[in-house]
Amino acid sequence: MFRSLFGGSKTALIRQMGSSDNKQVLKAVEALKKEGWFRDGSLHEAQLMNANLQGAALAKADLLRANLQGANLTKAYLGETHLKEATLRDAILCDANMRNVILVEADLSGADLTRAYLPSAVLTCAIFSDARLIGANFWQADLHSANLHNAVLTDALFYETKFGLDTVLPDGTTWTQHTDMARFTDAAHPAFWQGNNN
Repeated sequence: MFRSLFGGSKTALIRQMGSSDNKQVLKAVEALKKEGWFRDGSLHEAQLMNANLQGAALAKADLLRANLQGANLTKAYLGETHLKEATLRDAILCDANMRNVILVEADLSGADLTRAYLPSAVLTCAIFSDARLIGANFWQADLHSANLHNAVLTDALFYETKFGLDTVLPDGTTWTQHTDMARFTDAAHPAFWQGNNN
């Protein structure tokens, strides 16, 4: 079996990337990059459940349909990372840099994206139900057809964010041109929405 200069086959490195040992995970990430396996489809459907990816530099990685359920991605860099149809249920993405990330049809149910940075992110048809989006930055992000049912949006920023008439809001209603998002983001709003996660 072909083995890389970093001491592991592609399969072994992907398995190592899914470890709970952060140091081993970061080593695997760098080795996969150097071998050219980061963007060539090798990580499609990667099984990375509960992986400790804290601080991992995953920019432009092709993680189509990857399973990152319960993974710790605190302060990870996910700029332009391809996560279409990925599973990120209950994942921790606090303070993650997700500029231009592609999360089309991704499932982030129950995920914690507190203070996540998502400018220009492509979030069409993504599921954020029961997610914590406290202080998250959605500047110019695309939330067409996204599901935010029961998500906590306190202090989230929605400047120039793109919504659609089928975007589901935290209270189960759908977005309209008259929607006042401050009702979900500003705790001082007279009609502030209190969901189950508040």
